[in-house]
Amino acid sequence: MIKSDNDPNKPLTMKFKGIGACSERQNANGRTYPYELLKREIERFDTEMVKTGRALCELEHSSSPEIDPTRASARMLSIEEDNKVWIVEGVILCSDPKFGIKGTPCGDILASLTNYGTKWGLSTRALGDVDDSGKVVDLQLCTIDTVTNPSIGEMVSSNGDRFVNGILESKQWLCNMHGDFIEKRLNCFESSLKKMPNTFISSKKNEKVFSALNEFFRSLTRDS
Repeated sequence: MIKSDNDPNKPLTMKFKGIGACSERQNANGRTYPYELLKREIERFDTEMVKTGRALCELEHSSSPEIDPTRASARMLSIEEDNKVWIVEGVILCSDPKFGIKGTPCGDILASLTNYGTKWGLSTRALGDVDDSGKVVDLQLCTIDTVTNPSIGEMVSSNGDRFVNGILESKQWLCNMHGDFIEKRLNCFESSLKKMPNTFISSKKNEKVFSALNEFFRSLTRDS
């Protein structure tokens, strides 16, 4: 749910509430969070980040585990457990020119998307490790981002009163146990392919693809 304070004598406030994390259920990426592990991490995150006013959500996942304030779209105000899921309440960092309040660029984008009925959800970003079955065996929660493609649950929907029904969860952003950021390295590999000129002859292109693929696999085992 998202609601806005429409009192003309107060600054615009767009708040949201929805599921930010879920345990004991496999998500679309084939990962399952054990309850005790996820509970431990969320309690740490709540103490260190939420309760100190530093729990910023970015607009879509970044390629880094660190929170980048320049990409912040919202701030989490609270995170509470409800039957092995965790409910996030937060506020969109949007502008209100009437009161001289300047939002973040991503906050204004998220507010605009919401006002025009765009569906979005919440998605965890974390470092960790998984076993062969997809069970998460180590975890460090970085933050929970606002995304347009969550892997579990309903997305946000908006009506004319700017009340929103249902948010959800939880595309996981993981690295391996040695700290190598797998998705970042995959992005580098994909970027290498996109930069190849279309004028390459077939043999030259195959050589470049093979080289980029080798570098990608070497990067996954480096320092292991």
